[in-house]
Amino acid sequence: MEQGGSSLAEQQGERRYNIDLLRAEKDADGLVEALGSGNGLTRQRAALALGDLGGPGAVEPLIRALGDPMTAVREAAADSLTMLGSAAVGPLVELLESPEASGRYEEPGAPGGAATVIGPGGRTWEVETRREIRRVYAAAILGEVGDPDAVQPLVRALGDASDDLRCQASGALAKLGNEVIGPLTEVLTGSDPEQRIVAAGVLGDTGDPAVVEPLINLLRDGNPDVRGAAGGALFRIGDAAVEPLIAATKDADRNVRLYAAGALKYIGNPRAIDALKDLARSGDAEEKSVAEDAMEKIRMVRGKAAPEPSAPTSR
Repeated sequence: MEQGGSSLAEQQGERRYNIDLLRAEKDADGLVEALGSGNGLTRQRAALALGDLGGPGAVEPLIRALGDPMTAVREAAADSLTMLGSAAVGPLVELLESPEASGRYEEPGAPGGAATVIGPGGRTWEVETRREIRRVYAAAILGEVGDPDAVQPLVRALGDASDDLRCQASGALAKLGNEVIGPLTEVLTGSDPEQRIVAAGVLGDTGDPAVVEPLINLLRDGNPDVRGAAGGALFRIGDAAVEPLIAATKDADRNVRLYAAGALKYIGNPRAIDALKDLARSGDAEEKSVAEDAMEKIRMVRGKAAPEPSAPTSR
């Protein structure tokens, strides 16, 4: 148990810390010192207390704590850095931009080893080195802080050599709203298909009608996985994408017609039925199959709310 009466006490040769008293006295230096305690609970509580006290002086010690061997301490440090907000953005961005920057936060002789990092939606990653742990956490924290200055660094992180960092950066970008639209639209025309896939997914999650046309253009991509990501993004945008997708069922590119029909199927708006009927009549066997499947799904989901298509015209 922690000692009362004084903020620091000696017991059995190991310094003990009264975190409640340090917090009450606003003793940031004492809390920073407590981050070096051999007791994991003490380190966790010190990290949380530093977030409550605030101040730029807490940023560096908390970033160092992102490499702690205990998950609870790392999570507490991440929460506190999020609370510090803009004061933490610059150093966290530096971690993203420069893998070597994390080394400055290492204690001499610090142990290595893998650790589990929790990301968006509860997803976990096993990260192999303490330096990489800090960078992965940095991406997640920047997504929570929501500072526009983090957008471009997070977009660049989509091309990082670390799979873990790329995954966390994509989750962070999804939290930054419409600020990401311009930079990620540029990524759609880049050379890396993995980045195009991620960019399409995040743009779809924004739900902004402004991303519909760039995503429809991506249906022409030579990579089927990229086309699939664009189709899925258009589906998630929903009704705002219906009219452009209806027009896309008449596109000269067969892939565009097929993926447009697939997206319309999952959106389920009955306004698409006439266009899908036209595609079923004029397209090849696969287009006919996709269009008919889409019409059946729309009618099934919408039931009586779905209007009957207009009378067919002759071929």
